[in-house]
Amino acid sequence: MQRATRDVLYYETGADNPVTMTVQPGEVFEVQTQMNRGPDSDSASVPDHLREYYNTVRSDSLPTDRGNASSGAIRVEGAHPGQVLVVHVEEITPHNIGWTGYRGNTGAMPGWLGDSNVGPTSKVVEIRDKRIIWNDKFSIPIKPMLGCVGVAPARDRWVNSWAGVWGGNFDIQEVTDGAQVHIPIQGEGVNLHVGDMHALQGDGEICGGGGIETGGIARLRVELKDKPANMTWPRIENDEYIMTTAQARPAEDAFRTALSEMLLWLEDEYNFTRKDAFMFLAQVLEARITQFVNPTFSYVAKVKKEYLEWTK
Repeated sequence: MQRATRDVLYYETGADNPVTMTVQPGEVFEVQTQMNRGPDSDSASVPDHLREYYNTVRSDSLPTDRGNASSGAIRVEGAHPGQVLVVHVEEITPHNIGWTGYRGNTGAMPGWLGDSNVGPTSKVVEIRDKRIIWNDKFSIPIKPMLGCVGVAPARDRWVNSWAGVWGGNFDIQEVTDGAQVHIPIQGEGVNLHVGDMHALQGDGEICGGGGIETGGIARLRVELKDKPANMTWPRIENDEYIMTTAQARPAEDAFRTALSEMLLWLEDEYNFTRKDAFMFLAQVLEARITQFVNPTFSYVAKVKKEYLEWTK
């Protein structure tokens, strides 16, 4: 099985990033992701019993002013604009260690708390038996996810803190085992980039240093489909939901775009008129902000597939 390793990392997603691996549609492959830099290895936030292992997955060579290193770039044979790349997330296996950190101020912090003496801080945690060991009294089940899944934009290149129609730094928890991420292809060959693995993330990713930042192995499979006429932004599916996504500032623009994409999806593939889709979504739509600290905020809008069975 082919594997894209963390030996080659990118901090921007672009068409001119050298290809490190080529895969065929339907091929299963692996991507090794790099944990974001995290606190220094001699930091007091690194427990003594984890320090040696922490040093094997953390890299001092990572830049301090850039994050979300992605592995790739992965060329998909036969991919071209007018198609959708479907990335099947088969399994995510994180390292047995991770960290989270608060930068000292984020867009999620209410203004009246700005002077509350909450400074930059970090926490390194062990991941054992698929649980995050928060302290000696409490652990949290992991839900591994890929924060960054993107294809090369058609013309520009974007740093990996951004997300848009090319995918990128979604930070959407549903990009986990069993998910299918649908991204409109921007250029020939795709140049797929994958990174920013989290063992767990709460809605908003409010501390800025992320969920439980980690690295590991993602087993993926890709396929190519024709792009629906009215699809602009990436979509996500799993066994239970169809989902649309958008990233924007202010947050309400991200919600409006995700809602619009869902309306168009129901029109195109589920035989709704626009007015019926709007009234239907008013009853069954689930939507939330998953990331509130990056240059643009992420919204995901969801509809249960069981509510759509009658339309087929």
